[in-house]
Amino acid sequence: MQIDADPRTIVSFMDKALSPELDILSVATDISPDDHLVFQVKTRGERAQGEVADHLLLRILHGKVYVFLIPINKENGNKVLMYKTALQPDNTVLPHALKAPQESSLPAGLNARRIVNGAEFILPIEWIDFGKEFGFDAYTVSAQVQGDTLEISRVHDQAGKGRGGSNMFSAVTLLNKLCTPQRLRSRAD
Repeated sequence: MQIDADPRTIVSFMDKALSPELDILSVATDISPDDHLVFQVKTRGERAQGEVADHLLLRILHGKVYVFLIPINKENGNKVLMYKTALQPDNTVLPHALKAPQESSLPAGLNARRIVNGAEFILPIEWIDFGKEFGFDAYTVSAQVQGDTLEISRVHDQAGKGRGGSNMFSAVTLLNKLCTPQRLRSRAD
């Protein structure tokens, strides 16, 4: 039993039944030197081309459900799409269909970039409402974007799979953990 679970990281189990680029190994958060919240999603491998519908998805629960998508295939670019919807009573469920991408209302400074075996989603700290609860998870999915609708047809992997209950915590708790000096973090971990 963990009383004070570390909100900075989700460690996922390796699933050898999945291809390496669809198998999520971890999701880690950190603060960049220019005051951005960085979510680093690592997979077991990567690919340049293949199934166009495959995406890396970051879901944030923060008053609403925010979904950020980036294509898994390197040749499809780094364009990040954002969708949002109302928070449902069972906030552990990933919605299967989301309407109206909010590209016009993307937070200033929102970005995504590829890293070796994964991607980083970068959000400005100002975007966070510190009076609300915060939760996040990452998925690899097959999804079709048609007009203003995102339809998720299949979830390949989930970082938090097998974790009991939702991983919601105070946004201030996350910020406090992220701002702890590196030398103190290594002692606490």
